Amino acid sequence: MDEKRYYIDLDAITTREKQALTHNIHPYPAKYIPQIPGSLIDYLGIHAHSIIMDPFCGSGTTLLEAAIRGHDAIGTDSNPIATLISRTKCTILSKDQCAHIDKFLSRLDRFDATDDSFIVIPDFLNRDHWFQENMQKELGYIRGLIDSVADSYTADFLRTAFSAIIVKSSNQESDTRWRAKNKNLPDGFALMEFKKKVLDMLCRMRQLEQYNIGTVTVHTQDSRYVDFIQDGSVACSITSPPYMNSFDYYLYHKLRMYWLGYNHYEVQKKEIGSRNKHCDNGCGIDAYVDSIFQVVEQVYRKLMAHGFFCVVIGDSIYKDELIHMDQVYNEIAHCAGFTTKEIFSFDQRKYTRAFTPNLQTVDKKSHIMIFQK
Repeated sequence: MDEKRYYIDLDAITTREKQALTHNIHPYPAKYIPQIPGSLIDYLGIHAHSIIMDPFCGSGTTLLEAAIRGHDAIGTDSNPIATLISRTKCTILSKDQCAHIDKFLSRLDRFDATDDSFIVIPDFLNRDHWFQENMQKELGYIRGLIDSVADSYTADFLRTAFSAIIVKSSNQESDTRWRAKNKNLPDGFALMEFKKKVLDMLCRMRQLEQYNIGTVTVHTQDSRYVDFIQDGSVACSITSPPYMNSFDYYLYHKLRMYWLGYNHYEVQKKEIGSRNKHCDNGCGIDAYVDSIFQVVEQVYRKLMAHGFFCVVIGDSIYKDELIHMDQVYNEIAHCAGFTTKEIFSFDQRKYTRAFTPNLQTVDKKSHIMIFQK
């Protein structure tokens, strides 16, 4: 009888399934679909109530999939937008908190553009280039109201909804295009989008009540330094590391960071694999490998004996050369002490078209790699 091996039919997964529960509460480019970490947890037979770790948690996909299966989850990411989304995505609000949000929404109807009492507009470079005056005032009113919310979980929920509508309410062309476009947004647009987003999020939150959610802890932290996690305590780590030379997370979240008071320069400095580092500043593949190796070493220490480390990574192009990331990560994992159990590869061009628009990418593959301590 053939040995059972990991397999996932990506073509059979519907858009609705990919966006189920709270997975779709906030735009987050280049995230992997929840069925990948979910199926890995099921396939590996992780014991009930184990700790599952994601050192590059992004928008919290792995964390939520672990939590709805009753596991505790720990996530780290250097991007505060990512950790804000992750915390909110995995936190069920109480009835009192939901009632407070309903009252909050009713205050939106009292917006008066001539009254600066609650309007908080941050000062940042080229603000008038990126935001129409009417959108600045509406976003400033929402921001001012959120600043007055005392309960931290309620405030995080509202900040996540606020963050989700900032790019849409700006002149930024899209979540993955750092270019200004005159959108001529009408009065009331940001207020309407915020209310719609909050109501959608509340609906999605209620769907989580059917699960016995595990405890989720999220840290805004450089993933190379996770001493706050106890050595030998983690049963499994599942992550999708940043692809090398493919994306600039800090850049496309920059307007959100301005409005939420985060320092995008700090995020830019800590980001691993960004186009800014490799394309603009000429860092080679060694810089990427060294950073990833530091993270993998940390994961190895945190895993219990025979624990699993799962990586979802795509091939990259650097200086017109195709970098086979399955080979790169195999070497990194083996140097850290892991053994390779399985590799499942698929056509990256087919499933990530937004990031593979040109002929150079025709041979790129993505890899689901399972290692064991």
